[in-house]
Amino acid sequence: MSSPLFDLREMLAGQFAVTGRVISMANGVARVATAQGVVEVALDGGGNVGDRVSMRDGRAVRVQDAVEVSVFYV
Repeated sequence: MSSPLFDLREMLAGQFAVTGRVISMANGVARVATAQGVVEVALDGGGNVGDRVSMRDGRAVRVQDAVEVSVFYV
């Protein structure tokens, strides 16, 4: 369970990881759309436009989606 006060302390300390989607890439710099706006960060390990990333300290790492979705045809 998360505490709003604890979350605020982490945000203010700069330790809070932000997630978003890559909207463009050029020369190793990715533009990422987040809930707070668009940010430019260095993308570690490569990636593509549309990938979900987690950002901290000006660097982004691709997030693996662990959700398996069942497809049903009718």
